[in-house]
Amino acid sequence: FHKLEKWRKPFYDVLQAYENASVLLPAFYNTRNTDVSIRVKYVLDDFESQQAVYYFHPQYLINVSRYWLSQGVRAKRVSTGLILVTAALELCEEVHLFGFWAFPMNPSGIFITHHYYDNVKPRPGFHAMPSEIFNFLHMHSKGILRVHTGTCS
Repeated sequence: FHKLEKWRKPFYDVLQAYENASVLLPAFYNTRNTDVSIRVKYVLDDFESQQAVYYFHPQYLINVSRYWLSQGVRAKRVSTGLILVTAALELCEEVHLFGFWAFPMNPSGIFITHHYYDNVKPRPGFHAMPSEIFNFLHMHSKGILRVHTGTCS
């Protein structure tokens, strides 16, 4: 949505598919995220949306990064997916992951995009996606969470 500088209404329209779901943003994870995350709040306010916007506390983001570094996830930044999985593990009794895969092909050998919303590849070393997936699979094997890799029905 071009950082919400022009595509405000289309962004709002897409969010309406999620009805009253809250929007959770890593606004203070890095300076590039801050402006666009705050614009999300302004867009929802301007269109009088009932959806709540929440931001991760900066210290929480630092703690999550430190924890995963101690678990062997070595990258410039952990992914927002890993941040959300971490929060879900802290808040939910059951966590099921769909759509998390760090490789160009799924387990069935079908090529897949890098993100659910585009296929822009990250810079090498920016995220440690294989390491993140390894940790998800390790937690899956211990029954901590469930990783689903098949097609959704």
